[in-house]
Amino acid sequence: MSNAINEPKWYIISIKPRKEKVVFVQFDRINIEYFYPIVKIKKGKLLKEEPLFPGYMFAKFSIAENFNNVRYARGVKDIVRFGRNIPYIDEDFIKNLKERTESIIEFGKIELKEGETVKIKEGPFRGLIGKVLKLKKGDERVVLLLKAASISPKVEIPISFVEKVS
Repeated sequence: MSNAINEPKWYIISIKPRKEKVVFVQFDRINIEYFYPIVKIKKGKLLKEEPLFPGYMFAKFSIAENFNNVRYARGVKDIVRFGRNIPYIDEDFIKNLKERTESIIEFGKIELKEGETVKIKEGPFRGLIGKVLKLKKGDERVVLLLKAASISPKVEIPISFVEKVS
């Protein structure tokens, strides 16, 4: 009978800003399999690569054998955990993510102005209506004031997640 703590599983690793390559070298040195998902984003004629989860990566290792090696590797902030619980990621999820990050995401340019009303068409806030408060980071993200029952929270989401309301 094998102990689950000895089995290599995929874990979420929080990494320090701009230290991805340092972590790659450290993990290669200690033979830890890792995955840092990069997506190719096409905006008009421009094609650029960006991390799918900035500041995070996945690593496959045995908690019993490599917890400290991973946690204290140069460039690593910590292993993501909730109290004493360290959640692992299913192998099929990582496989699926690897397949999906090989494709190119195309963003059409949406013209928005502060004060306009928009509807969120993707993500966890899908279907909600909001007012544009601010455009950020080269018009790639938008800060919205949502119209909810008794509260009006602010959210920052990719501009591609919204559409104008006529």
